[in-house]
Amino acid sequence: MQTQSGHPLIAIDWGSTHLRAKLVIDGAAVDQVASADGIRNRRGRDFDDILQSQCGRWRKKFPGIPVMMSGMIGSREGWAEVPYVTTPTGVADLAGALATVSSRHFDTVTIVPGVRFDPPGGDTTDVMRGEETQVSGVLAARPETGVVTICLPGTHSKWVVCRDRRIEAFRTWLTGEAFERLTSDSLLCGEGGGIVDPACAAFARGLELSATDGGLLHHLFLGRTEMLTGRVAAADLRGLISGLLLGHEIREARKFARGPLFLVGDSPAAKATARALEYFDLACEHITDHDVHLAGLLAIRAAAQTSDGEN
Repeated sequence: MQTQSGHPLIAIDWGSTHLRAKLVIDGAAVDQVASADGIRNRRGRDFDDILQSQCGRWRKKFPGIPVMMSGMIGSREGWAEVPYVTTPTGVADLAGALATVSSRHFDTVTIVPGVRFDPPGGDTTDVMRGEETQVSGVLAARPETGVVTICLPGTHSKWVVCRDRRIEAFRTWLTGEAFERLTSDSLLCGEGGGIVDPACAAFARGLELSATDGGLLHHLFLGRTEMLTGRVAAADLRGLISGLLLGHEIREARKFARGPLFLVGDSPAAKATARALEYFDLACEHITDHDVHLAGLLAIRAAAQTSDGEN
């Protein structure tokens, strides 16, 4: 890493379905672009060419500008598979495992590694790519140590336990993806679409049903019968399914979480999670006014530059 923290940087969150890039100068985003060019949507196109098409104007304005990325771009299906670092891990560990990939268009392109968690005494593994950068951004803004839990809602919701500013353990729930699939191609589609209003009665009904006997698969079928019996209108069925899934996620996650809880983001998934946490009387600090991904990239970059300076 040859640049200083105040120099221009292209910071990218490159996931499965979207690419979000920011032009950063003196630590602040001054321009940005977002597209549907996630790694699942590239349709055979070259990652380097996609990057050039989205960010080439910034490179033209700032020759030699470095690019720093995190997310699924570092997965097996991405630009290059960047090995996971294992828990416990912090910003310095992520900085020490940055991977540099070759580019025809840009001088320096680096990718943040993901994180792997193997529960002690178990035979399972959980992984993340991209969320470690968000967690780094949350922790960078909070000097306190001790144990906290960070909830990152989304397609694959993460609950991350951190101790002394390092990721110690985490679990993933397939909540967002399950919702999208169940409400688009199943008996639970109902009518209509769009964003679920977490203030609606059907959402609360789903949270309520998640506490009853029978387990998730039975409860999902109850969504069908709730509609057939007229307890929930077909147009509100998506809200009930959202409440059911989030109810099950939170009931399990609260057994895992430790310390103060931080909820990140203002997406529909984050707003629904905030409402569900309120329903279950679980206190949290909801972070909506802070770009935690950019803050995390900058923290990792600064750690890498410090390490380079020491070497």
